[in-house]
Amino acid sequence: MFGLLPLETLPGWEEAANPTVIETLTILIGIPAAIFAVILLLGMAPSWLGRGDDQSVTRSND
Repeated sequence: MFGLLPLETLPGWEEAANPTVIETLTILIGIPAAIFAVILLLGMAPSWLGRGDDQSVTRSND
């Protein structure tokens, strides 16, 4: 698969630096975890703020 992609720096361009372990983990784990946390926060915030239960819809037994 990688035979189709040139994995060498083109002449006249700077040598590309290899990413460190921290940079790789940040991209592969940190960014998706941060996006998941924001989506979770947006989804759970109404119930945490007490807006998830609508008291005006409840029926009274008369």
